[in-house]
Amino acid sequence: MTRYVVGHQQPDTDSITAALAYARLKQAEGVDAVPARAGEINPESQFVLDRWDAEAPTRLEDAAGETLLLVDHNEHSQTVAGAREATIVGVVDHHRIGDVQTGEPIHFRTEPVGSTATILTRLYDDAGVEIDSRTAGLLLSGLLSDTVVLRSPTTTEQDRTVVQRLAGIADVDPEAYGTELLQQKSKLGEKAPREMVLADFKEFEFGSSSVGVGQIETVDPSAVLDQRDAVLAAMDEITGERGYDALVLLVTDLLDEDSTALVAGDSGTVAAALDTAFTDREAFLPGVMSRKKQVVPQLEAAFS
Repeated sequence: MTRYVVGHQQPDTDSITAALAYARLKQAEGVDAVPARAGEINPESQFVLDRWDAEAPTRLEDAAGETLLLVDHNEHSQTVAGAREATIVGVVDHHRIGDVQTGEPIHFRTEPVGSTATILTRLYDDAGVEIDSRTAGLLLSGLLSDTVVLRSPTTTEQDRTVVQRLAGIADVDPEAYGTELLQQKSKLGEKAPREMVLADFKEFEFGSSSVGVGQIETVDPSAVLDQRDAVLAAMDEITGERGYDALVLLVTDLLDEDSTALVAGDSGTVAAALDTAFTDREAFLPGVMSRKKQVVPQLEAAFS
């Protein structure tokens, strides 16, 4: 039975590399596992695939009737289309526990670390499977990307230890390689406004409320903020189309380690959640870099 290893919609580098690395581990264990993705490859992820000589995961348009192993998420609002009609047999994730339910017990591995790659590295160890240099490069890429080269407040000592180990196997300097990844992240700002909003985007169900949270990580926030009116118009359009109560876009400055938030929809609840004031639908969030740790829990508390 084929099992698709798939990350979330609008996949980031951690989601793409986790699908590849976990599929390789399951294959080593004798499982017919296929790495898959639920969206387009972003510029950073394509750079990583080229750098480590890896084929892009198969694009899975509709998972209805398939067997799935989920990586880097466990919420139906973020899953591939058709996942509610699929059989989910495993989860490896580092986010909050969402609403994915199964009819049978499954392997569900989640830990409060900075990246799915950190957990997968330990799963390789648990299985006694050696991590080759190219797989190490993929895992390292996901880890450095998700922790913003270990600068994110989500970073743990476990992540730092795993980075050094994977960098040794892949034979790269993690800081220098991480700088290359940061430069690739900035290319997200070259997209059209709607593409910018949806490039790294997650949808959440907080009680009866539906909230979208996008993030653009860049070394040059002006590339996005200079198009502020067009970006806000795209956010309004998406909010109306999808029926969101609110949509928040974080424009994160990777060098200054802070974010500017733009909002559509219920700005009052968002402002209260983030303990800030929005002026013309924009607010500065000093020290905020992590959507997962510094924004989503606060929004959940306010909207729930």
